[in-house]
Amino acid sequence: MKRRGRISVGGCLAAMVSMCVAGRVFPTPTVAAESPTTSDYEQVIAGRADKILATIDGMTADARGRVRGVLLDFYRSLNAWHDAHGARRKELRSLADDASKAELATLDGQLATIRDGFVERLSADLTAEQVAAVKDGLTYNVLHVTERAYQEMIETLNDEQKVQIHEWLVEARDLAIGEGNSEAKHAVFGKFKGRINNYLSQQGYDLKQEERGWQSRRKAAAEIGTTTRESK
Repeated sequence: MKRRGRISVGGCLAAMVSMCVAGRVFPTPTVAAESPTTSDYEQVIAGRADKILATIDGMTADARGRVRGVLLDFYRSLNAWHDAHGARRKELRSLADDASKAELATLDGQLATIRDGFVERLSADLTAEQVAAVKDGLTYNVLHVTERAYQEMIETLNDEQKVQIHEWLVEARDLAIGEGNSEAKHAVFGKFKGRINNYLSQQGYDLKQEERGWQSRRKAAAEIGTTTRESK
């Protein structure tokens, strides 16, 4: 494989907000307005919590009730924090002076405290695997969709490379759960995908060539599927 420099992958992988995998499209979930009335907001977050809970097996009724309460508290805490600090945090990210960096670090620390407290409360009733499933639900399963896309695009990834990709995507997911909306959550994954792309480039992969090969394989598979259906 030829080595290439820094690469920003286009096509399906770069547009992972739409999440194209094996001919399927995973659209960015529709998110309710960030400032609904209290009753509307409570209905929205209750629906989100129940949808996540439906994917978690092995809980007693009491544990399910407690975990639901933890999820609702987390949504409320994040909403309040982002209402109070989100705009300032966004502004600070565009500034490079030491005072702004220090203020941003303080705000990020507050958000980390909210995330850590949430995970600690979940862990009182859930296994590590169940906690991970809750995080996946909060981030639209982007970790697994993205991981699968890399493995389908580059069929020659070795075990070490797969582990590194997985670890970075886990880190992205664990940060993304603290963001206030779908766009911000996807942006966190986008930053880590940039890191992964640079890593793979340094490992000797020509990502543009790998993506062209992936698209060709997907197209061929789709054509075979169409031919098979038409022959029945």
